[in-house]
Amino acid sequence: MPPRGLASKRDDIKWKEVASVGEGNPNYSGGKYIDDKGYVRVLMPEHPKNIKGYVYEHRIVIEEYVGRMLHPWESVHHINEVKCDNRVENLYLCTAKEHSAIHREGSKPSQEHRQALRDSMNRRNQEMKRNPRKKALRPPKYPRLGG
Repeated sequence: MPPRGLASKRDDIKWKEVASVGEGNPNYSGGKYIDDKGYVRVLMPEHPKNIKGYVYEHRIVIEEYVGRMLHPWESVHHINEVKCDNRVENLYLCTAKEHSAIHREGSKPSQEHRQALRDSMNRRNQEMKRNPRKKALRPPKYPRLGG
């Protein structure tokens, strides 16, 4: 008959020295997950803007592209509005005010408007790469929806 008592006190059970963390844990998904809002979050506990160790992937992609950390007033817009599509050509760096205006425009942006956003993003990002200390973003030069 096996010994009785608390399992944690039994010598006949082989216990691991360390709990299953990271790749050893069956629930580990490679340090990425999709949050309740549909955004991809990446495990980066060393990032200064992490939230419980995770950072939004679209912010990391833009930060790597422009070669600097994003300022608090900067926001990243998904041009095709697919929150897990974090290709740099689908991301548009703008101010929080501009980002709100884009979403207030009403209906989904047309392909022409999306292309204008992509072109504007590319111009802006090239300018920021040439002058990384520039703090203010210029107003966007893209056509407004419905007009």
